[in-house]
Amino acid sequence: MTTEAIHNRDDLPGAAPGQTGPGGENDSAWLVEEASLVLVEVTLNAVAELGDLSLTQLRVLLAVDRHGPLNLSTLAAHLTMSISAAGRMVDRLEGAGLLIRFPAAHSRREISIETTAQGREALGRLRSARRRRIGAALGRLTPETRQTLARALQEFTAAAQADDDSDLVS
Repeated sequence: MTTEAIHNRDDLPGAAPGQTGPGGENDSAWLVEEASLVLVEVTLNAVAELGDLSLTQLRVLLAVDRHGPLNLSTLAAHLTMSISAAGRMVDRLEGAGLLIRFPAAHSRREISIETTAQGREALGRLRSARRRRIGAALGRLTPETRQTLARALQEFTAAAQADDDSDLVS
């Protein structure tokens, strides 16, 4: 979708026709969403290129890698899925050698879940494929635009993670 087409969209929730262009109330959110959809497509293409993980398995593996080690209950909360569904995914990923379960250090009754070296390698291949595609797009930008984008994304990431952290606390 072109930038012009993005600015002329009238289908944002709560936006009156014509209010979504530059300076409109939801313009920034719309532009960030469009960029995130491009990144989702990059990820989906990278997943398809690897071909050995389902999207749900990838979600579980990424959550454990980013936030682990985790117990099953915390993992399920991160993924907004039931404990039994998360447990089934962990079973499959453990069987594939991508995750490992072990007794938690603070409780003999609790089990922790962590990525294995093989799991980190699979995620590394995925990230490498994503970086190639993202790098190609970044190569078409000026150095100044790349620096500005990188700074803005760092700030956005921090703000989004603060929201995620407050959601888990409440």
